[in-house]
Amino acid sequence: MSVNATARIKKEIKVDPGKPNEKAYHAVLSVLDEKGKEYGLPRYFSDFREVAVLLVREAGVTHEQLHERYASYERGEKVSIPLTLSEEAIRNLGFDPRAA
Repeated sequence: MSVNATARIKKEIKVDPGKPNEKAYHAVLSVLDEKGKEYGLPRYFSDFREVAVLLVREAGVTHEQLHERYASYERGEKVSIPLTLSEEAIRNLGFDPRAA
């Protein structure tokens, strides 16, 4: 059985308290159901590319979809990508299909 879902990717800044002038960025991936409820806790990745590889491999997202949204991500905007996923695909993305 397939469900409609949304992948949400956002860029977050992580500041090391010992080095406040050095900022590190990571990509945060959430998968939401049709009502906007998350399938468990968000996952953290070192960059957008890691999220892109996972979404292409496990959710069938195209490179074009990701390319269109990359500039928005770089500006710090939340990026949303509509998906149609099976429970297995949700698990393969690292989320719990029963959590939403």
